[in-house]
Amino acid sequence: MLLKDHFYTIKSQTETETGWKCGLSLNASHPIYQAHFPGHPVTPGVCIVQLAKEIVSVCYAKSFFLCGVRNVKFLRIIDPLERQELFVHLLAGRTDEQGGLTVPLSIRNETAVFASLTLLLKPDGGEEHPALQARMEQLRLCVIIPTYNNGGTLAEVLRRTLQYTRSVIVVNDGATDCTASELERLAGKIDVVSYAPNKGKGYALKRGFERARELGYEAAITLDSDGQHDAADLEAFVREAEIHPGCLLAGQRMTKGRMPAGNSFANQFSNFWYTVHTGCKLPDTQNGFRLYPLAAMKHMRPCSTRYEAEVELLVRTAWKGIPALPVPVHVYYAPESERVTHFRPGKDFVRISVLNTVLTLLAVCYGYPRLLCRKLFSIKQKR
Repeated sequence: MLLKDHFYTIKSQTETETGWKCGLSLNASHPIYQAHFPGHPVTPGVCIVQLAKEIVSVCYAKSFFLCGVRNVKFLRIIDPLERQELFVHLLAGRTDEQGGLTVPLSIRNETAVFASLTLLLKPDGGEEHPALQARMEQLRLCVIIPTYNNGGTLAEVLRRTLQYTRSVIVVNDGATDCTASELERLAGKIDVVSYAPNKGKGYALKRGFERARELGYEAAITLDSDGQHDAADLEAFVREAEIHPGCLLAGQRMTKGRMPAGNSFANQFSNFWYTVHTGCKLPDTQNGFRLYPLAAMKHMRPCSTRYEAEVELLVRTAWKGIPALPVPVHVYYAPESERVTHFRPGKDFVRISVLNTVLTLLAVCYGYPRLLCRKLFSIKQKR
């Protein structure tokens, strides 16, 4: 469990005619609340969803994997200083032919409803995949997970990832929530790089790459800590890396839930400029689920420190002659009301625009001439 007995405690569990009623108490001193408006704490939507999933697991005495959320309504703020005692009302779930479970539920007290939602779940046996770990060791391949204030989802992401591989590097990018304590619980199972203050995803990737090289890895898969990516897709990256060694593999999103309009526009915008800068095409240049061929990249590190670093790396690897191939991956988009993002639309869009301007100038002076020389040299060799 991720939050049970830490973020909240179950006080009672009663079976009803229509399902279950669980009483619980919130822990107002939990570190998550220190990062969500200290002094006036608010229970984050992502924690409400995780709490609901765990309550379902307790009632059904079975572990589940969250596939999606429907009919989400956050009706009132849950302040743990004012509303520590709550009830979760579950209706009996509906099971489909594949064993998936659909469970409607609500979170309330005796006088008001605070949230209602429907969880889409599938059984999670928690089985490990030693064969995939062996294939990753053969490729000298690790997983890098940069994280900043995603303590509400990090432990679940790590639990799922560790089912597929033990070669995991977590970069704690100056988190101020419960991230450090979550990482301490997995001491000995993961490699951790920590520093403060927060310096951005680009810097976190740089530190992760450096640590991977120190440990002797020749490639790294980057995976986000907010729960959007499905660790089961690691197998797809490994399979493609075996077929196309030395290539950069970029996840191509197959969304669970509607892609936010801002994400769709940003992706199209980024795809256009990637083609301008490199003459190549990729269907999804904004997805952080990627495999970087560290050996082929040699000592390449991102110069940018924040989100724009991922675009920079795509362009620079293309100039270096490293092919980029798409890999279909599943991505879950939480409803807007529960989404946790550190993207700053104004500042980060300006930074990306400045980067595109710089890359355009570099493409004319450096990128295109280098690509042309490589192409001419390749033609000459074939003759």
